[in-house]
Amino acid sequence: MPDRLPRVLTLVAFLVGVGVITGAAMVPAAPFDTMAASARIAETADRPAARPGDTVRYTVTVTNTGTTAITGAEIADDLSGVVDDATILPASVSADTGKASFAAPELTWRGDLPAGGKATISYSARVNDPPSGDARLTNRVTSAAPGNNCPAGTADPACATATPVTR
Repeated sequence: MPDRLPRVLTLVAFLVGVGVITGAAMVPAAPFDTMAASARIAETADRPAARPGDTVRYTVTVTNTGTTAITGAEIADDLSGVVDDATILPASVSADTGKASFAAPELTWRGDLPAGGKATISYSARVNDPPSGDARLTNRVTSAAPGNNCPAGTADPACATATPVTR
């Protein structure tokens, strides 16, 4: 009997790792995010500081980290803290998939992302000479889609940029 105990414990550990045992039947258990939509959003600026007349290029990346497609994904990038010191260059607003657009003071993107898919949204802002606001180019990207890291009110640093303007 003592030599059977390790085999029984190994079998139980295997069954619990593969599925959930309910009575005599075993129901496969899926990892929590296997069937759920989830997205990772990140925004970057191409420079840590800017001067009057400089152009700052921003990149927002939306990655579907789930295993199901996301249809009708949307993000909004509040550029109120950018347009007080800079001018968005409309011709620079682009997305490699989906559609990006700018209507002051907000940049929006809408699109579909297959499982594991990624969208890259880009835009540029030219710093006013002289700057007319608070001398900081700040923005925050948000999304109301479930399962993303940038819901309204988030403190995730990946969802925002801050570029000081030196005079």
